[in-house]
Amino acid sequence: MSQGQQPTDIWNWDDLRLFLPVARSGKLTEAAGLLGLSISTVARRLSQLEADLGLTLFLRSQTGYALTEDGQRLLAKAEAVETAMFGVNRLADAVAAHGHVRVALPEGFALQIILPRLDSFRRAHPAIALDLMTGPFSRDLMRRESDIALRLVKPADNDLIIRKLGRMAHGVYASRNLKEKHARKLPKLAWPAEMRRLPIAEATMAWIAASPSSATAAELTLNSLNALSGAAAAGLGQVLLPCLVGDPHPELRRIDSPEGLFEQEIFLVFHRDLRHSPRIRAVADFLADSMLAATARLAGTEGSVAGRRKGL
Repeated sequence: MSQGQQPTDIWNWDDLRLFLPVARSGKLTEAAGLLGLSISTVARRLSQLEADLGLTLFLRSQTGYALTEDGQRLLAKAEAVETAMFGVNRLADAVAAHGHVRVALPEGFALQIILPRLDSFRRAHPAIALDLMTGPFSRDLMRRESDIALRLVKPADNDLIIRKLGRMAHGVYASRNLKEKHARKLPKLAWPAEMRRLPIAEATMAWIAASPSSATAAELTLNSLNALSGAAAAGLGQVLLPCLVGDPHPELRRIDSPEGLFEQEIFLVFHRDLRHSPRIRAVADFLADSMLAATARLAGTEGSVAGRRKGL
């Protein structure tokens, strides 16, 4: 590429969608999760994009993908194109009364709260189709990776409408088949190192570090709440879980209550440009009503949990 040449001639929207999350995060794993593609597919298509452009966009290393100067120039121009396209899409969304709404939310919220109430929403709004997207990585509302989200970390962007919906408590859980004195001697289950930027993973490490006994240090890591719950139910360790997930689990019981443990705030978030969209407002109201109806479950105070602890 000659000096001063700008990388603007050879791309399409699929190229941008693939290039942008890698450029922003520097991580193939995170970008693949957001795109719904395999890591090998993302790596292969990035190499093909570089070959098509005749540019080296990234410096690859064991720690991730760092942008080259050509990559930085492409990122600036790609973001300008992305912003223009999203402006057109938001204008269309503002006047549409039906269609798809993409909702990003934690898996526990989807399974325990939203799905059981979804049939009533579908009857009330048959023209709205929901895409529920769960996973450990946040979807970017500003870049239309989702239209609306339930978040456990408050976003800082001023272009977002943010509504606080309450708090989610966490407790410590172990297999129902174990006595309390045995459960407390089990190793503490943790998240893998590459996921420890997640708030619950950070809280888990703090919980482990605060243990007075080295015998309870983590010996097993798993990368999802379902996997952690299953391991604890199998007697492989004790685990820090949201009460929403741990309390209803038939093979777990709480051995430490939420007091003094990890707590997260819950936020409903969508782009300010979509605040007048009928379908966005309908989905936002449904999500808010559903979460508020589950306040006691989220706080770990529904039912007689203390009674469940007796007989451990």
